[in-house]
Amino acid sequence: MKILRFLTAVFLAGLTAALTALPVSAEGFTFNWDIGDEIYDGGLITEKTDSGGPHCKSLFMLNIDTDTVVYTLNPDDPLPMASMTKIMTYIVAYENIPDIENTTITVPQAVADDLEGSESSLAGVAVGEQLTGLQLLNLLMVPSGNDAALTFMKYVDEQYASGQLVPPDAPSPEDPGAGEGPGDEPGVTGDYVIPEGGMTDYTGKSYFVQLMNEKAEELGCRNTHFTNPHGLHNDNHYASARDMGKIAQYAMQLPYFMDIVKQRQYDKEPTNMDADGDTLANTNRMLQPYGDNTYGNLYWYTYANGIKTGSHDQSGYCLAASASTYGYTYIVIAMGNMEGYEKGVHEEMLDCRTLFRWAFTSLGKKTIVSQGDILSSVNLEYAYQKDELLLAASENVSVMLPDSVEQSSIITTVEKPESVQAPIRKGEVVGTATLSYANEVIATVPLVATESVSRSDLIAGWEQGRALLSSPWSIAIMAALGALVIVYLILVVFYRRKQKQLRRVKKFRDL
Repeated sequence: MKILRFLTAVFLAGLTAALTALPVSAEGFTFNWDIGDEIYDGGLITEKTDSGGPHCKSLFMLNIDTDTVVYTLNPDDPLPMASMTKIMTYIVAYENIPDIENTTITVPQAVADDLEGSESSLAGVAVGEQLTGLQLLNLLMVPSGNDAALTFMKYVDEQYASGQLVPPDAPSPEDPGAGEGPGDEPGVTGDYVIPEGGMTDYTGKSYFVQLMNEKAEELGCRNTHFTNPHGLHNDNHYASARDMGKIAQYAMQLPYFMDIVKQRQYDKEPTNMDADGDTLANTNRMLQPYGDNTYGNLYWYTYANGIKTGSHDQSGYCLAASASTYGYTYIVIAMGNMEGYEKGVHEEMLDCRTLFRWAFTSLGKKTIVSQGDILSSVNLEYAYQKDELLLAASENVSVMLPDSVEQSSIITTVEKPESVQAPIRKGEVVGTATLSYANEVIATVPLVATESVSRSDLIAGWEQGRALLSSPWSIAIMAALGALVIVYLILVVFYRRKQKQLRRVKKFRDL
């Protein structure tokens, strides 16, 4: 018995280990990170520096043109996103400062106070310096200025507190309940203690931060929360790679954004506090074709055109990267490169470059269904000499797929009614076809009638009559009527017998 139990335990342990070792189905397409990539790129032969990944905790890659997720690794894990935060800061600043291009903003003393001791990334703006909103957007995204981020926040909060910025859903000033709870009122900076290392949590103190979280919710972000506009670490300040992808995709549609983030450097014009101006390099080394003393141009990718870096001790290296060529645009969100951060090596950029190369050389837009393709049929009722209706795709369907994918690998699943009744108009939607590859849904397309079919009143009347007679209610009523007839006949027979007996008794008495 003990031996049997031991063998059973060994078997179960082995089975558990085997099941655990099975590959987990991931969203997107399969990519082999161990392939060599000695590739001719932009006039340079790069060494095999990109293999051996991934180096990041979380990755999310999206084709912008078709809104197709092409690769993921733990895409929904909430992680510190550091200065990638500034993508949302750009969105909120642009959408809430009227005429931001020409608006002059003065850097307040509170910016320097809040960042004191943080040793964070700065654009070098000075207290009292006057800059246009457009200048600050450049200083926010190119050199990743935390001082530019805070300047935007302080400006919007001040405008809101003074009544010059009124949100569309703001309560009426005449409402007795408006503005209750001053400790939690958005836009009230009030008195607060700035911890050593800079202020990182403006929750309940900043209307700007409230707007950041409202925008994240509007964009469908489920694993994101902001406590500040710059990205300094706070336990309640985090995002997932998928959510950052949504935020970046939205920002890419805003004016000036892509023009700003693709710059290798920003030439700041002279201001009231800076007579000579300044030149500030982009922190994204994927945009820099020139080498440095240690890594050369290890990270440069000729098709890269953005977007935003991020780093601190808790997040490691992070990057929201974009690249465009051959008519396609991809974004990659890379988060949690901890080992590279410790070594000072931007392996998150290597991961992004590797994925870009793979996508541009191995993926393509394929038309998997053409408008008019017959995908199914459905039973047809009330039509003369016709009992089946063909269903066709209502539109062309094109998706991003690996070049090696054959049409036979795409599975079509149809949802349709058991039958439809004439009359039917050509083009009328009857069902839906779902197209899948490698157990992932890649597209859906409405199915429409391929022809118009008129109704036969004679057939319809016959079928409706037959259906009526064969319906449960009809059967029940007929059964009840039958039962009543039987009861009636029984009563009649019983009555006649009774009458017969009465006549016999009467006759007997008469004798």
